[in-house]
Amino acid sequence: MSGEQKNILQKAEEASLMYFKEKYGIDVEFTDHKFIPADLSHTVSLIGYVKGNKDQEIFTIVDYDTYEVKTGSVPDEIQPLQ
Repeated sequence: MSGEQKNILQKAEEASLMYFKEKYGIDVEFTDHKFIPADLSHTVSLIGYVKGNKDQEIFTIVDYDTYEVKTGSVPDEIQPLQ
């Protein structure tokens, strides 16, 4: 992985951590990532789980031009904060 990709991945993880904390009140750990080909989209997908429960998988897609979370997925039993 290039230095640029490492930097993108770090910032995408930070944005995703904030997203899950603010929207669901959960802490997560990331286990894998995948860069979508740049000619299709400037996004990176992140896969992981809720801290303390590896059975509760999470997923997010982050635009690495803006570091905006485009979509996030959590298990059905985790509800958004009010």
